[in-house]
Amino acid sequence: MHHPILELREVSFTYGEDVVLERLNVTIREGAFVGVVGPSGAGKSTLLRLLDGTAKPTRGTVLLGPEGRSREIRLGVVPQLETIDWNFPITVEEVVLLGGAADAGLRPWASAETKSRARSLLDELGIGPLAHRHIRNLSGGQQQRAFIARALLRKPELLLLDEPTSGVDVATRHDILHLLHSLNHEGIAIVITTHDLNAVAAHLPSLICLNRRVVAAGTPDEVLREDVLRELYGAEMLVVRQDGMLLVGDAPGAFRDAHARAGHPEGIAAAHFGEEPPEHEHPAEEEDRHTPVRTRQEPL
Repeated sequence: MHHPILELREVSFTYGEDVVLERLNVTIREGAFVGVVGPSGAGKSTLLRLLDGTAKPTRGTVLLGPEGRSREIRLGVVPQLETIDWNFPITVEEVVLLGGAADAGLRPWASAETKSRARSLLDELGIGPLAHRHIRNLSGGQQQRAFIARALLRKPELLLLDEPTSGVDVATRHDILHLLHSLNHEGIAIVITTHDLNAVAAHLPSLICLNRRVVAAGTPDEVLREDVLRELYGAEMLVVRQDGMLLVGDAPGAFRDAHARAGHPEGIAAAHFGEEPPEHEHPAEEEDRHTPVRTRQEPL
């Protein structure tokens, strides 16, 4: 249960002249639950594309199974919701059935067995009653569950999710992570990308800190340190450990410019400093200057 499912050895990837990822050494083992964190543009989504085979490394090797002895692995992929065309005319059940297209052979329709499994997955994920609803008419959390069901239809060994908790509320985020935790307990290896450091610290056993290269890898306690986060994000971060919990946030003042009043010209508005203006009266002749004037923008 601890053999590698997939390995990247000294893998680099470029878009034209731009180096996106360089000399990655990453091993995803059976039963792993891994979060990939890092700033925007760090190459997290590209890493998932290397893992699922839709991107080929510029240099280096991708191995399937122990020492590359496997010819293929069963993958399930959940894309970022923002990449979906929500106007496409398709129901929730039809979205899930698309997960079996790769195994359908020449048949242009799903088998009765596949349809039955799709309905079972929707029920297990709590969205069975929504099967015939247009995918656009679901909440963000329900949409995420529909695409997870699609990925599970293939009974994957490895599930890849690109920012599955992006754009959802706190309760939905925890629901999704608890769902993934349950799937991981069933033996599915899972890799997710995310910007939510506190969520992964609470829910995931393993992290990869990525910014073009692997800055650090290990448990949240091992890698969520102020020195590592400074190198990863190029900014000061605060890490608090208390009662077995680990919390990460911006260091006080890290992004705030010095704002001393003495450095500003006289007469600058009080609101500039977040203050209420002092009580004052306007001479009658100045009232017109304070009367709001509304103008209508002409169409282009």
